[in-house]
Amino acid sequence: MKINAQAFFNFCSSHVPLLERLAAHEDEISETDVRQLIRANPGQCDELPETTWRRLRELQILVTTEPGGEFHLLAEPVRKLVAYLFDEAQAATPEMVRGCMESLRVTGHQLVRAIEEDDLSLLRMAMEEIHQTLRRIHADLDETHHRILDEVARYKTERRTVSVREKFQRIVRWMERYVDPMVEIVRPDGPLRATFDETERLMQRAREHGLFNDLPALERGLRRLRFVQRHALRVFQQCRRELQPLYESLRRSSFIAEGAALALRRLEQDGLAGWAQSHAITSCALRWQNVPGDTAIERALRNIIEHPPESAPVIAISAEEETPADLVRRHWLDSLPDAARESVPLPDLLGWLVQRYPQRDTADMLAGFTLLVFDSEFDATFAGGDARDYPTTDGVLDAEPVQLASA
Repeated sequence: MKINAQAFFNFCSSHVPLLERLAAHEDEISETDVRQLIRANPGQCDELPETTWRRLRELQILVTTEPGGEFHLLAEPVRKLVAYLFDEAQAATPEMVRGCMESLRVTGHQLVRAIEEDDLSLLRMAMEEIHQTLRRIHADLDETHHRILDEVARYKTERRTVSVREKFQRIVRWMERYVDPMVEIVRPDGPLRATFDETERLMQRAREHGLFNDLPALERGLRRLRFVQRHALRVFQQCRRELQPLYESLRRSSFIAEGAALALRRLEQDGLAGWAQSHAITSCALRWQNVPGDTAIERALRNIIEHPPESAPVIAISAEEETPADLVRRHWLDSLPDAARESVPLPDLLGWLVQRYPQRDTADMLAGFTLLVFDSEFDATFAGGDARDYPTTDGVLDAEPVQLASA
């Protein structure tokens, strides 16, 4: 045991305000500043400041920045414990999550080597490292979630004078620095899913290999893999739903504030002349100066009554529309394979088309010829011989005979 756990927690329970003040110092702190904090935040038990200072170092709550140095830092595990107790979570950056993913990939290589070499000790260490990495990812996701929710709550409840631009910049920072990159990482087709799938495959391989017989540990690891993946996507989708309305609202307010500032700057530079036409929103109103007289009302009614009537439109419900030419052509092309299937083998495909459909033009003949040549049900080959002329309704086709047979 590094230090006595009971002594550590007894000391912490008696000096909660002091630990909170020490955790607020993110940088190094000198011995003089620590002694001032001890005197300003006495513990519940009656002990001298010198005793408190000695106990802080003995319990390794404060550690020196370098051996023999005069400046100290709050030990990182203690800082994390205080942040957890006071719900002061720190958001995890996308780079931290990518680092955990890289750690899983490296551990996967070690797992493959352990399976290939039948190294049970290396396999156990790799499995333990996978569990630790998954716990770290889960903790980072939870801390980021709580931090973003705290930021949203603080935005909704704070009453101090903060400019719209500053609020907008804060929300944009959370969206662009944390939420959007994290969503790209944890989405179902993102890199986190690929890393987890590969890790799950390797764990299944270790299970099938039979070298690692701790099946409950394997099942716990597989369950945690699936849970962390679903939990990550759910967390950042919720964060985006919380931040998106604030982002849109502040974006509109920021545009309004920016436009107002621009208009005021133009007013100071150019003066009032022409300023209203360029920046003020003009409003139009129709006002009646006098009540309309009897003559005007009589003229309006006469215009309505004497207006020449128009006959009601007639809708030809029973009229039949002519079938579009493109639809007829499409039906003809669709019927060609059936007609050719009844006539195969055809020694001259183009001649058969011209003879069977003399009313078709050159474009239709070429379309039908191409359709049948490239149909997978038929085999088309050149018959050989000299080229022939095939007359159509609007021209002549010059081509060698092509034979068509069933495939």
